Amino acid sequence: MAKTDSGGSLKKVPLKDLSVGMYVHDVGRRWFNHPWAKKSRLITSKQEIEQLREYGIDEVIVDEARGVKARDLAPSAPATVRRPPLFEEKGPTVPAPSSPGPSAERLPRPLEVQAPLEEELPRAHKTYIAALETAKEFMTDFRVGRQINVPKVQDTIEDMIDSTFRNLDATLTLTKLKTYDDYTFTHCLNVTALAVSFGCHLHLSRDNLRLLGLGAMLHDVGKTGVPLEILNKPARLTEEEFEVMKTHPALGARLLEKTQKVPAPSIDIALHHHERLDGTGYPDGLKGPQVHTFLIIAGLVDVYDALSSERIYHRAVPPHEALKVLFTLRNTHFESIWVERFIQCLGIYPAGTLVRLSTGEIGLVVDVNRSSMLRPILRIVINQQGFTLAKTRIMDLGEAQHAERKITEVMSPRKLSLDVSHFFLPDE
Repeated sequence: MAKTDSGGSLKKVPLKDLSVGMYVHDVGRRWFNHPWAKKSRLITSKQEIEQLREYGIDEVIVDEARGVKARDLAPSAPATVRRPPLFEEKGPTVPAPSSPGPSAERLPRPLEVQAPLEEELPRAHKTYIAALETAKEFMTDFRVGRQINVPKVQDTIEDMIDSTFRNLDATLTLTKLKTYDDYTFTHCLNVTALAVSFGCHLHLSRDNLRLLGLGAMLHDVGKTGVPLEILNKPARLTEEEFEVMKTHPALGARLLEKTQKVPAPSIDIALHHHERLDGTGYPDGLKGPQVHTFLIIAGLVDVYDALSSERIYHRAVPPHEALKVLFTLRNTHFESIWVERFIQCLGIYPAGTLVRLSTGEIGLVVDVNRSSMLRPILRIVINQQGFTLAKTRIMDLGEAQHAERKITEVMSPRKLSLDVSHFFLPDE
């Protein structure tokens, strides 16, 4: 039975009584812990109700002035719970991974932070640097025809998973510590860090995180078979050169099939990380449900890192701009729900975003404020007078003392001649 709220036209309604035609005024959750971009919307399909149920939401506030009234509806039948699409392992190309985690009927909740960012970041940085050396080793081994040390790569993945469980944002922050000179190696590493972080955000099981992480780390090994003059060309590839570049997934899969101890699901990530929902990807033109969970995650994070990375022939776009590009690819290259979850994982202002405040100060986003996505944690790098600070300071916009400060615009680091990676570990 619907309960009247003090707002007059606002009523608290059990989810079982929610129906198409009602206007949800508030889902009762913060942005990162419900399935929609906003807390309110007109219900136009049963799927939208199911999304709320999958998030564990059992009641909402509806506005009867903007939609169907609760009392006009007949009692609804009990809802059946189904596995959400995020956890369905689709397609015949990959053996079904183990159960993704404890929340098989619900969509992901925020991870509990086990270590504060300032404590985990130096530790995560050491893991990142060690992993970078591992990536350089196995890419060199593949190029010269040597067997790679798979257990060493797997140990690297374990360390990254451990760090991500302690503080997901520390892992995400470190993806900004890169230069285009090392792009081939850092891209492997950043795709792994992003994939593991996204997988943790979705509460995938540890076994699935291992498979996903290994596939992400090895996803571009086929590029060791691409001529260096194409791989390192400081200009746009011709159509013929791009066709050669497009052979790298198949080349990589063949290399990994000859490599001991690489599981089939991880090989499949190397082969199919460029496949897309609408069938426009390569090499096999998979589409729809054939593009399963691991491939969607790998594809999303691969595109995001490629867009936001500085390379010889490509200038990095700011993190929020990279997310905007992904947003335009909804329901063509990627299902909308996956893009939305990825944005929830990284935050509206991802780490590495440079913002101007209403006070005139300029700060770098170093951490996502999970309790208030629009008010991240910043490192103030330019003061109100426009001077770059020799000694920067941390500012949590979620704290009451900074309530008057608002983000007014996103700035371009290039226009300010700032290397944002310098500010993540200023004491190192």
